This record gives sequence, structure tokens and C-alpha cells, in this order.
Amino acid sequence: MPPSSPSSRLSAAHEIVPETLFLSTIPGASPSKWVDRFTSRERRVQLVNHDVGAQVAFLAPGPEGSPPRGLPQLGYLRWRLDSTPEALLAAGGVDPADVHVVRFYEEDPVVCVGQDHLLAAWDAAADGPVPCSELDPAEGMDPARFAPEPPIDPLDAPEVPGAGERMAVEIVATGAGHVVLPASVARMFGRKDVVVLPLERRRGDTSEPADGHPGWGVGLAWLKAVDSQLVQDFVGAAKGRRPGSSRNDHVQAAAATPAGGTASAGASRAGKVAPAGRAGGASQSKKGAKGTKGTKGSKGSKGAQGSKGGRGGKRR
Repeated sequence: MPPSSPSSRLSAAHEIVPETLFLSTIPGASPSKWVDRFTSRERRVQLVNHDVGAQVAFLAPGPEGSPPRGLPQLGYLRWRLDSTPEALLAAGGVDPADVHVVRFYEEDPVVCVGQDHLLAAWDAAADGPVPCSELDPAEGMDPARFAPEPPIDPLDAPEVPGAGERMAVEIVATGAGHVVLPASVARMFGRKDVVVLPLERRRGDTSEPADGHPGWGVGLAWLKAVDSQLVQDFVGAAKGRRPGSSRNDHVQAAAATPAGGTASAGASRAGKVAPAGRAGGASQSKKGAKGTKGTKGSKGSKGAQGSKGGRGGKRR
């Protein structure tokens, strides 16, 4: 059989259809770094931007208890840290036992007020975060009051994602009330006529309900029934693993590298190898050469100057 020509191989390469991962996002989420790590000629990501109220829609059973559609394959979850992602799932009609959840980071709370609000004069640099006791509960604007109904199909994104938060911020811009938001959401809907202040946060386990706002946790969730290599690769990219690596790459590398070798010292946590001139073994050899400075005879000789810091003698 004759070998294929370069042109035929090129056309075959152009025929590769990338595998698409559908990712459900929420206001304030910034998956661009994760998407950049994950995307290649063979893989791409389709974002479906949902409101917080619909963040478990892709995990919930279908009509009349039918199995979930399985698209999007995974998505963001945000939950208050005085609760759990399992409680959030259960409240959305999802059995937590059917879902994988990976926690990634926490978000600080902020309070947004209009420039004419009394709290606008608060000096966070001098007085610290605003205590929760300074907030009048009757003035609080709940974004859920202004959010649209969740979509029936989780692939149907709202026309204006984050409409509830956007409307709440617009109302407080008039000087009426306040709204408490995750810091990332406040940045997303920030306005020049709205003052954003850090809110006192409750740290650690405490039973004091008025000790501050707990903040939020953020993670990724997907159904165990639709787990796949594509999903696992994206979660790995979110964790910082390079494409194609396994979860045990760092264990295998450590076992294969001899003690005192330069491979582990010259590799970063992301799996990138440091330039040869900066390898750990090279820097150690310099230090070792520098240690010969203690010999007075070699210090007095110009020809032995190379032993000082590992540098060679003068060029001629």
C-alpha cells in the first residue's frame, strides 16, 4: 500500500472534530484560565452561563423523574460556608450521593451601597470590614427576588445571566438599601455610583450567628453517571495538572528519580522543567566549588580563581 502523501495527511488532520465539553458557569466565575489549559485542537469548551438559582439544574432529574440529560457535563457550585454543597444539592432536588463535588476556593463577602447611603462614609482602611450588625436586615436586597425562573432545559441560558444581582446593584445605586454579594460578583456588576466595602467574615467553626458572614465556597460538580475522561481532564486542568498527565504523575516521577538527582529539583510543581542553567544540581555544584575558598593558597593564585563561585580563570 503506497504511503500517504503530505497533503493527504494534512487534510486528515484538518478533519479532526474537537470533543466539546459543556460547562455551566455562574455570575462571578472566571473559568478562562482553566479553559485555556484544557483547550486544544482536539478539545474545546462551550460555556453555558446560568444564574445562581439554576446552578444545580444540570444535575437535577428530568421531567417526571426521568434521568438527567447529562449536559452540561459539569458546572460551578457556590454555597454559603455555614452550609455544605450537599445541602445545596438536596435543596435543588439532587441526591448528593449521585454527584462528585471538588472544592476549589473560598470567596469573601462584600456589601454594596449607593454613594448617598450612610455606610458609604465607612473607612475600611481605618476601621476594618463592616460589621454585620451595621446592616439593617429590612434594607437588604436579595438578588433572588429579581432573578428569572430557572430554565427547564439546563442548556438554555437566560438572556441576561446574573439579572438578579444586576438589578439589586442598580437599586442600591439609588441609595436605597444594601446588597451582600461575593466579591467576584460585586466586581462583575460594579458601578461608579456604588461603593463596595468588605464585610466582616466569620472564620472557623463557631456557633455565634452574629459573628460575621461565613463567606462562600466554590467548586465544580458533575454526575457520577456521566463521569468521563473529558470531565476528568478538565478537573485536572483546574487543579493545575498539565494536559495528558495522570493523577499519580508526581508520585511516579519521585519514585523514578534517584536521590539527589536534578530531575526533581529542576521541575516545577506544574511539571515544567527549569532551564538547564538554573537546575538544582548546577546551583549545588556552584556552592560546592565556592566552598574551596577556605584554601589560602588557591585564593592567592589568579589561575585558581575558577574555584571561587565556579567561574573560570581570566580569558586571554
